[in-house]
Amino acid sequence: MLQNKNSKIVFKTSIGLLLFVWMAYSLCNQIKHQPDLKNTLRQLSDNVKNEGVFLLGTVLFLMMINWLIEAIKWKRLLRGTEHVSFARSLQSVLTGVAVSMITPNRIGEYMGRILYLRNVNKLQGITVTIIGSFAQLIVTGFLGLIGLSYYLIEIKSTVWLKVLLVASILLCACLSYCYLHLSKFIGWFSLISFLKKMVIYLEIVRRFNQHELLRILLLSFGRYMVYTLQLFMLLTLFLVRANTMDLLCTIWLIFWAMAIVPTIAIAEIGIRGATALFFLLPLSTNQLGIVSSIILLWFINLILPSLLGCLFVYKIKIYGDE
Repeated sequence: MLQNKNSKIVFKTSIGLLLFVWMAYSLCNQIKHQPDLKNTLRQLSDNVKNEGVFLLGTVLFLMMINWLIEAIKWKRLLRGTEHVSFARSLQSVLTGVAVSMITPNRIGEYMGRILYLRNVNKLQGITVTIIGSFAQLIVTGFLGLIGLSYYLIEIKSTVWLKVLLVASILLCACLSYCYLHLSKFIGWFSLISFLKKMVIYLEIVRRFNQHELLRILLLSFGRYMVYTLQLFMLLTLFLVRANTMDLLCTIWLIFWAMAIVPTIAIAEIGIRGATALFFLLPLSTNQLGIVSSIILLWFINLILPSLLGCLFVYKIKIYGDE
């Protein structure tokens, strides 16, 4: 069993590495053939020297705001399950980020967070973590839908983007209904024999009325706006010039595309870069600036917090039922 599990990990890691190498080669090849690359490099260097300290400092500050909001959201999600201090909530969130970096689509975040909960609350902890992720996905989906609609009308229209629009409308409608009617699913699950045993751990969703669920959505929206501002500022720093509305809506579309494309953390940066290039090239030919912005956003929002989270992983105490 253990050997089989280790083989799967090795296989997934190998696939991730191969995908990363291929995507990195593709991105470097595109940047290398960017027109007037030397002049672009000089301009980027000058701009970073002039505005880099302020803009990068602001982006780093926003990173802290982002994870503080997530810690508040996690603490709120745990109300009625287990009392946690804000400091412990923040440690839990950062530990989740660290663990998530080695799992597909960062699903390991759930396991990292629940390490801080008492044993009897761990499965309920997974349930509320999923609710929080669900809320974040809904916000990303609806703003991505706005961005996609604007992109189709004002920037570029293709058949597959129209298909994505229809699929996004259906998906967002379905997600919203499910999110606002979570308690209905408990009754349905209890009718399915192999899910009956799980119902006791899912009962926690009944504690979330629509008012509380809307508060969770509002906190998720706050995080989303932080991400948007960060990427906008980095694109400005790296001289990706475009109309403000065009750039904002395209950023929302990029975030939505990233959310629905399965990936592995080790290959994620290449996929993010390729996605950003695809949608932003109609607005700006500065490929180097686009890729640099995405890489730096990824590093600041995921790598730095995960490194901090690693400190808590080593210090963590697996809480019992005391």
